[in-house]
This record gives sequence, structure tokens and C-alpha cells, in this order.
Amino acid sequence: MSFITPFLNGEASLAIGSLPLTLLVSALPHWYTIYKAEANKVQGGWANENPRSFVARLNAKAASGKKLSDLESMILRGQAAQQNGFEWWAVWAAAVILGTLAKVPQEQMTKYTVIHVACRLVYNYLYVTTSRRSLSYLRTLVFQVSIYPAIAIFFKAASALN
Repeated sequence: MSFITPFLNGEASLAIGSLPLTLLVSALPHWYTIYKAEANKVQGGWANENPRSFVARLNAKAASGKKLSDLESMILRGQAAQQNGFEWWAVWAAAVILGTLAKVPQEQMTKYTVIHVACRLVYNYLYVTTSRRSLSYLRTLVFQVSIYPAIAIFFKAASALN
């Protein structure tokens, strides 16, 4: 608990602390799908010696018109969720750094951080578990909400730096 105390007391920036946390959150779907692939011997089990080829083979199977099992589809969605998290991380990091340098008030940075991290967790869950198109729009909505904090920080930092 001593690690978390400075964040709760306002002595440390939760936004900066969220940078390694959001990398961890981004990796969670990857680790989960590795476990599922290994436990169920999908394509003989996770090919850690060349994980990108493992995913590419599943994508090639889908592209060839062969029906993927529910588990194979879930593994691809989990890998896509991880990729999205890593792609989006740089934008979040830039917003956090710029907001910190521009001295956006810490309570605002904390509010935006909580929204962002919570949305990323929900987004990952929905990405991995949602197989129906109708529910995929909820995932898209959560993603859109998750980008709001970074955009808000950019605007607040721009105002502060003017």
C-alpha cells in the first residue's frame, strides 16, 4: 500500500503513474490469449518463438474464408486489443507529459487519468469478449470516451501555454 499512498495523498502525479500502468493494461489481453492458446492447444499452442507468425496464421485462416473457432476469434481480438493499446499509448503519454509541463491542475489530470484508465480496462474486456457486431459498437463508444481525456489535456495545456 505504501506505493499507492503518494498518489492518494496528491504527492505524486497519478497521470505520470498511469504511463506504466496503461502499458500493463495494454498487455493484459495478450497474456490472456497466450494462456488460452496454450491451455487449448490452438495451432498446437502459443508459438512464443515467433508469436507474430502465430497470429498471422490465424489471420490467414480467416482471410482464406475458413471459419475460425470462437476461441481462435477471441485470440485475434485479444491480440488486436493489445495492438490498439500500444498504438494509443504514445498519444496518452504525450498528453500526460504536455499536461504536466503546462501545469494543468493535478485534480484535472487525476480526473482525466481515472477516466482514461477505466475506459481502457472496459475497452479491453469488451474487445476480447464481444463477438457480435451489435455489441461491438459499445466497444467503439468506450474507445471514443477513452480518447476524450487526452484531447481535453491537449486543449488545457494549449490554453495554459498561451
